[in-house]
Amino acid sequence: MTALDQLSRILQQWIRRMRLQRAALWMVRGLAIALALSLLVGGLGLVQAKLLRREFLALTALFAATLPVAFGLAAYFWKVSPVKAARRFDRIFRLDERVSTALELSGADHSVEMIQSQLDDALSAARRVRPRRELPLRFKRIDALLALVFAVALLALWFRGEALFVAASHQREVETAIAEQQTKVEEIIKAIDENSSLTDEQKQALTEPLQQALQDLKETKFLEGAVSILTATGEKMQTLSAEQGGQTMQALKESGGSLAMQEGSPLNSLGKDLASGNFAKAAADLQNMDLSQMSSEELRRLAQQLDAMAESLASANPQLAQALKDAAAEIRAGELANAQNSMDAAAGQLAGVAQQAAASQAASQAAGQMQAGAGKLLAAGGSQNAQAQGGDSTGQNNNGGAGSGSGSGSAPDSNQSGGEANNAPIPQNNGAGDGGESAYEQIYAPSLLGGANGETLGLPASGSDGEVIGESPATATDGQSLVPYSEVFSQYNQINSQAIENGDVPSQFLELIKNYFSSIQP
Repeated sequence: MTALDQLSRILQQWIRRMRLQRAALWMVRGLAIALALSLLVGGLGLVQAKLLRREFLALTALFAATLPVAFGLAAYFWKVSPVKAARRFDRIFRLDERVSTALELSGADHSVEMIQSQLDDALSAARRVRPRRELPLRFKRIDALLALVFAVALLALWFRGEALFVAASHQREVETAIAEQQTKVEEIIKAIDENSSLTDEQKQALTEPLQQALQDLKETKFLEGAVSILTATGEKMQTLSAEQGGQTMQALKESGGSLAMQEGSPLNSLGKDLASGNFAKAAADLQNMDLSQMSSEELRRLAQQLDAMAESLASANPQLAQALKDAAAEIRAGELANAQNSMDAAAGQLAGVAQQAAASQAASQAAGQMQAGAGKLLAAGGSQNAQAQGGDSTGQNNNGGAGSGSGSGSAPDSNQSGGEANNAPIPQNNGAGDGGESAYEQIYAPSLLGGANGETLGLPASGSDGEVIGESPATATDGQSLVPYSEVFSQYNQINSQAIENGDVPSQFLELIKNYFSSIQP
């Protein structure tokens, strides 16, 4: 092995040592950066209630395990020029540029003796170097100090950030519950689209508010907004359920009940189907009825039942009632062919009611599922409210202590404890007390805001249909309200819905307020 090869080998050993030194330096620096990123990202995640305790720990562990290694490997394998490294080693090891000069002269066109002498001198000086002593594996104190500071901050956040972790856990439960309701709404929409009993128009009318609710749920991350969306959608679906021939279906069920009680009558089977709400089968029964196979007595009874049925449906479904009345008149006139056509027309009307019933049932089921979903969301948000209420109760109990059995105690809102009970006997014949009852003392007497000369309020003029007319002073006396209740309910209900949407109503009162407005709905 030539002197140049030996010198190059020594130089490579120095370079490897320098790589290790640089890797150690950047591993500590990478640890400080990893802890800083963990504190920054984890802190932001906790403030935004997006990180659970285990996720915060996993994030910190991931950064602390990967970044230092990545920084160390990058520093170790970073490209090193041998000539530049030689110049650096000459300065560090105080070799007076022997190694760098030898490398430069090795490729020059000089005499062999001079180059060989330079190589021998450089090799001799290089062999005296102890790279472990001259290139120790150490790091800068500032990097270690920063890593320690960030580690202490992370530990403080871990042990002192319980409220943040609880809030994040609660928010995760709410988001999970909202996602479940999104899936539920998608299932309802799919079920409606696959319902063969509904027309395309009915499917569109039923799925439109559900599609809107699904879109709104995807955009909200807060409990109050999601509950408001589900509640409002449930009310819309309930309104659609009532609109889908509710009066006609009720009248048909009542008429069917009367027919079902007439055993042996021509429309007994049809009545049972109507009473059970199976309008599609009832329509098929009416259409398949063969008048030519009936006796005169059966036709007479059939005509009577058709008239009675038409009379009961006159207000709810005039078209169906007219078709039944025509069929009855044609049966009495002996025009069975025309009567059969009229009954087919009535069966067609009844089939339409069956579609409305299917739509009403689908809307009613969707409304119930929306209300149930709102209840589940409230349950998901109830744990934090319960904890908050428990903390408030504890705080309230601390303010006013109860008396103890020994006679000591403190009055509410007072820091002075009562004196200890003495041993003196209770006096006899001291008379009966008043039981704690006393005369009523009025402690609040509201007065009119306007006073005797209060400001008058101008109201819009209106007709004589029970609406307010003229002007009313702010100090108006008690009297009969002239504003119809049904006209002001929607306004207050809208204000209530807007308050829920804006999050102005505490979540623990949402269900109570919803039930109140449902109970007073006109």
